[in-house]
Parts: sequence; structure tokens; C-alpha cells
Amino acid sequence: MRHLQKKFDDNCDELTTLRWFRDKFVSKEDKEHYYITAPIIVEAIDELNDNNKIYDYIYNNVVKSCVEAIKKGDYEFAYNKYKNSVLTFEEEFARPKLTGKFVKVLKRIG
Repeated sequence: MRHLQKKFDDNCDELTTLRWFRDKFVSKEDKEHYYITAPIIVEAIDELNDNNKIYDYIYNNVVKSCVEAIKKGDYEFAYNKYKNSVLTFEEEFARPKLTGKFVKVLKRIG
């Protein structure tokens, strides 16, 4: 949502809804995992030339669908969509970023 801050503020309906859902339904373990992984995902996406397209995709296909599901009371769909999206973005963006950092550290040591 930070990417879309010109359209939305910190108290917009989407963030308020997602925070409520997070606090009521997301497990402690999933929240901890998210707060460790999300900054790495964002850092990796920010480094890409086409990051606007990626953030637009995330908003249109994850945020909007989760918010709509939450408002309909379909918490299971929202939770699964959220969790699967985080895992997908972790594989696509965070893992390569961390692997690259790890390899650089190893090369410096060796």
C-alpha cells in the first residue's frame, strides 16, 4: 500500500480492513513470518524496473480480493489468499534476493 500512498492514506478502508483481519484471524506464526519476509520482498521488488506493474498486480489481485472476501465474511478465502501470496512472493522475490546476498558473503569469506 505504500506504493499506492498517493491514492490511499494509512487509515484507508483497505488497510483498516486488513489490519482488523490480521489481528482477529492471522496466526502469530504467520504474522511473525510476514514481518520478517515482507521487507525483503519489498526491497527486491523495489529494485526491479517494472515494480509499478508488480505492485499494481498485488493490489488488484491480492489486496482487493482479500478485502472483498473479508467484507463478505469469507475469512478462509482471505486467509488462504494472503498466505499463498506471501509464500509465492517469498519464492519469487525474497529467496533470490537472500541467495544473492548469501553467495556474496561466501565469496568474500572464501
